[in-house]
Amino acid sequence: MQVFLCNGADKKFKFETSFNSVCYCYDFLRPGLRRLPKKFCKIFLREMESKDDEYWNDSANKSFNFDEDDVAVLEIASNNKRSLFGEDTVSESNYGSSQRELPLQSIISNENLEIILQEQSRHEMTIPKGISLEEEVKLLRKKIQEFNYAPSVASVIRKLILGKSCSLEMFRSMAEKEQLIDEAIASGCGNAILKVTLFLDQTLKKKLFYTLLQTRPEAVHHYVNYLSLRLKVTECTDLLVFLGRHHEASLLQFSIFVCSTSNLDIKRQRLKKIYSDYFSQPGANTFYAQLVINYLNLLEYQTGELHSSGGSSKALAIQDKSVLETLNYVCGKYKWGDTSLQTNDNPFKLAENHQVSQAQFEWVALNERARQQAWLDFDHVFERKAWLNLKQKSFKINIPIDRTILRLHSLNAPDPVLNTFLAKLEDPQRRLALAKKVHSKHGIVDALVLLKDRAELESYQNSLDNGTEERLYAANALKSLNNKWKSDAMKLIK
Repeated sequence: MQVFLCNGADKKFKFETSFNSVCYCYDFLRPGLRRLPKKFCKIFLREMESKDDEYWNDSANKSFNFDEDDVAVLEIASNNKRSLFGEDTVSESNYGSSQRELPLQSIISNENLEIILQEQSRHEMTIPKGISLEEEVKLLRKKIQEFNYAPSVASVIRKLILGKSCSLEMFRSMAEKEQLIDEAIASGCGNAILKVTLFLDQTLKKKLFYTLLQTRPEAVHHYVNYLSLRLKVTECTDLLVFLGRHHEASLLQFSIFVCSTSNLDIKRQRLKKIYSDYFSQPGANTFYAQLVINYLNLLEYQTGELHSSGGSSKALAIQDKSVLETLNYVCGKYKWGDTSLQTNDNPFKLAENHQVSQAQFEWVALNERARQQAWLDFDHVFERKAWLNLKQKSFKINIPIDRTILRLHSLNAPDPVLNTFLAKLEDPQRRLALAKKVHSKHGIVDALVLLKDRAELESYQNSLDNGTEERLYAANALKSLNNKWKSDAMKLIK
C-alpha cells in the first residue's frame, strides 16, 4: 500500500492508493485535480484500470457514484427486509406491466420540458467514460470557472423563472446589474423582477438604486407592492417622492394608516399629521385634500355622537363606519320638516358636506323611513320646491322608479304609498305590469283606465269581492271611462 501527500482543494491530506480509498477520495479531489503531481495521476489511473470488470458488473456490490450524498439517501437499514422499491424477486417485466403508462405530454408541455432538459444538461455535468485525462481536467476546470465567474444574465433569469435557487453575488459592476434588471423585466416574471430588485436594493446606495428604478416602472410597481404589504411605509414613501409621485405617496400613507388601526383617536392623530405633511402643502391635489378633511370631520362627528348619547348602541354602531351608514343613523334621529338645523344632524347637510349623491341620499332615506313605517316623511324626501313658484312643490326622484316600487313592496308599504309612486310612471303598460307584480289593485285599475281597455277593466271588476272598496273604485273608474267614451263619440258625430 502506497501513501502520498497531495495538495488537493488547497488542503494537505494523506490518502491511500488502494481501490476503496481511490473511489472514496476521487470526488473530493476532483476540483483540485489539475494541481496533482503527474506521478500520482499515473498511479491513480493504473489502480482504476487494474480492477476486474466483474466488480463493476456485479449487482451484489454497490456501484461507484460520484454523488456520494445521493447514494447515501437510498441506503436502507439492514434490519429492513423489504427493498426501497418493493421485493427484489419481482422481475422487471412484471413491474413494468403493473404500471399504467401516461403520455408525457399530458403532464408537461414540450416547450417546458425542453427548457428543463436544457437547464439540466447545462448545469448538471456528468463525466463520460473513456475520455482522456486532459479532457476530464478541462471539464473540471470549466465547472470551477462557472462557480468563480458570473454566468450569463439569460441563464440566471431562466433559473429564477424556474424557481431554482440562484446567487446573484457574481454581478458586481453597475453595467451587469442594469443588464440583470432589464433581462428580468423583459421576461415578464414578477418573481424574477422582485428578486433582482431586492438584490439591487441590498448592493447599491439608495440614490443609485432609486436612479436605476427611475426608468423602470415595472420594477417600481413590484417593489412598491412588496414594501406596502410589509408596511414599510417610510421606504416606500421615500421612493415615490424621489420619483416625483407625491400624490401616490400621500395616498399610500393615507390608506395604510387608515387600515392599520381601529382606534379612532390614533387614527385621527395620524390623519391630521398626514394632512399637514402632504395634503396641505403647495401643489397638493385639492380633491384628495378635501377627502381627508371630510374623513376627519366624519370621525369627529361619530366620536361626538358617542359622547353626547352616553354610549348608546346606535351611536356605537356607527363608530369608524362609512358616511352612508352614518347618514342612515342621522335619518333615524332627524325631525323631518325642520329646515332650521344646519349641522351634520341634518341629513341634507351631512349629505352636502360629504358629497353624497342625490340618488344615494334618497335610497338611504327611503329604506330607513320605510323600516320605521314613517310613510309621511316621504314628502320631505322626494318633494322639491319649484323654481318659478317657491310655494309650489314638485315630486322628484333620482333612483329608478321600478326598483323603488319593488323595494317598498318588500318593506310592506301600504297601497296608497305604492299608488303614489306608480302614478309617476308615464308608460301605462309598464304601470300595469308593475302594479300586478306588487298586487296594487288601485294601480291596476288606473293603468287599465289609461289604456282605455273597458273589457279588461270589466273582467277585473268582476274578479273583485262585492262590497269592497277596491270593487267600488273599479266600478267608478269604469263608469267614468264609459262617460268619456260617449263624450268622445258625440264629438265625432258632430
